[in-house]
Amino acid sequence: MASIKNSSSIQALTLALAGAAAVVPNEAEACTPGYCAYTDAWQGLEPINAQAIPTDGVLLLQGARSGNSSEEDWLDKVELTVTRDGQPIAGAVEASGVRDVLLWRPAAALEPGDYKVVGGLDNPEYDVVYEYCAVDLELDFEFSVEAGPSASLSPPQIGTQATLSIRESDDLEDLVCCDGAMPYSYAFDCGGSGEYVAWGEGFCTGLRGFGTLRVQVSIGTDLPQSTSALVMRELLVDGSPQRGELLDMQTASLSKPACVAVRLTNLATGESVQSEESCHGDEPEIAAQLGDHAIDPGPALAQQCSQGAYTCELLPDQGRWDPDNCAPWPAEEATSGDPTEGPTTGGPTSEGSAGSEGSEGSEGGDESEGTDGPASGGADELVEHGCACDSRTPSPFGALALLGLGLLRPRRRRRPPG
Repeated sequence: MASIKNSSSIQALTLALAGAAAVVPNEAEACTPGYCAYTDAWQGLEPINAQAIPTDGVLLLQGARSGNSSEEDWLDKVELTVTRDGQPIAGAVEASGVRDVLLWRPAAALEPGDYKVVGGLDNPEYDVVYEYCAVDLELDFEFSVEAGPSASLSPPQIGTQATLSIRESDDLEDLVCCDGAMPYSYAFDCGGSGEYVAWGEGFCTGLRGFGTLRVQVSIGTDLPQSTSALVMRELLVDGSPQRGELLDMQTASLSKPACVAVRLTNLATGESVQSEESCHGDEPEIAAQLGDHAIDPGPALAQQCSQGAYTCELLPDQGRWDPDNCAPWPAEEATSGDPTEGPTTGGPTSEGSAGSEGSEGSEGGDESEGTDGPASGGADELVEHGCACDSRTPSPFGALALLGLGLLRPRRRRRPPG
């Protein structure tokens, strides 16, 4: 196995460190999400059905915003003045039930013709670092009302296409490894969960997986555009509504067999209809792979490993495997220490190793290659230059330096949904 003590490995690592600055992106590119994700503000608000509104319709305003507050929390911060031929039209701003969409509802039916809207939205005040994310918005536009009310709804026609996706668990207790790999976890928090698993050499894969059946649903409404723009589409999974959308293409993620349907609701009139159900995942071979379940790592190990596979116990409160408490996989007589020939890195507390091929993550689930990380420096440097990100690793050099060079391939730990 490769060792950091090998002179050729040291030379390769030294040359890579020297050239790392050339491939490290600037801070704005490296940090996800950006500064505005830490604010609760609207960055834009625009009308989406101004071209033609039925006489019994409402004006819809869709925005771009950050933060998790509800639309109801913003109603007293939006002011709209609607006029027709200079005469004010009474109405009020409401939450629509669709994410990032507000509506203005007139107090009485509208007359056909052109209307003018002026107003704005007041964002909260932030300090200089975030102030560009929360600029007060000004609104000035016109909308047109067509003759006649909105069309009546009929049950939509839906089409479905299901795809099974299995994400391997990369929790330390769910891994099996070979060729000296000693996985460990570390945190790199930049606004997300920030938990990763990595290893310096060898190969690891998951013993458990989480299966999801992603059902893409197309929705046919056969409505005139002025009415269609007012209609909220809701996916129903076994009768339970998901968040409403205005889109004709939506996706349901099923962790067990279920039936999906679509409910249409006219946001202006309240009229509602529902499609027929379409059921998915009942086939025994599909149902067995949904949700949390054991998976066979044999094919991946046979393809990637040159020596026998093994599992190890976790070192208490250290977030890494214990190389002195390992056993062959499949389970046989327990070993002490060296799982095969023994890892040359010894996990994150040793000198580290470039490895002959780097570490490989499993092909299931989301991955973060980590090639854009810093080439050197520890947690303090990341906090200063990495957009207020928090980095905590067992070994700053062994993990972060190799992470920055792509010699380690960390994978975001994602626990399956309950």
